[in-house]
Amino acid sequence: MVSIHLRDVCLDYPLYGAYDFSLKRRLLGRLFRQTGEMRTIRAVDNISIEATAGARIGLAGPNGSGKSTLLRLIAGVFPQTRGEVRIAGDIVPLLGLSAGANLDFVAADNISLLLRISGRKATPAILDEIWAFTELEERMQRLPLRMFSSGMLMRVLFATATAFPADILLLDEWLSVVDENFSAKAETRLQKMVETAAIVIIASHDHALLRRTCTSIINLDHGRIASTVSLDAPAPHHFELREKRA
Repeated sequence: MVSIHLRDVCLDYPLYGAYDFSLKRRLLGRLFRQTGEMRTIRAVDNISIEATAGARIGLAGPNGSGKSTLLRLIAGVFPQTRGEVRIAGDIVPLLGLSAGANLDFVAADNISLLLRISGRKATPAILDEIWAFTELEERMQRLPLRMFSSGMLMRVLFATATAFPADILLLDEWLSVVDENFSAKAETRLQKMVETAAIVIIASHDHALLRRTCTSIINLDHGRIASTVSLDAPAPHHFELREKRA
């Protein structure tokens, strides 16, 4: 059964830039017997979440409240410092499409690499299907991504990231595609993924979007759960996910 279980989870970041290795600092440290313990900041602080199939969870809060960090912890990008994390189901984390891509590699090799990172097998049929979705010329598969325009690059990365359905879909803000000619097609695919995923967690500053989409909203503040708001479950045809753009 698809589920997410977080119990008393914490995540500490080391503050690598907080150290002064000058001779003066080291001498003063010895004088005052300062400890050599690493200084850290707590990005996720004692969070517990239970989610099963049907859950649509919104993460709200100002910048720095821990929304993106919590999504990356659930995705397995960051290991928790303490607490219990149990995830059952295939996760598709749309948390930054360029993560893992190498702009010096040709497009075809990047697709294969990104699929392997996500635990998928890059068969010829899957590669053909992904490339067909991009609507780019076949010859461009053999070009380095560095030669692609921003719109073409987003086509390749989006097509790869969304090639498979998700049991658990994680979204850090609503994903927009640079290429306007491709955005409607991308929007349709992403809406279908949201509708068919067992669990969806969306981090966003758009409270109207979260209220339209989610069954509950978790408000975060400095890595802690400040409050949780329960909402009526949205019907499938109510997934109006496009954010308003200025």
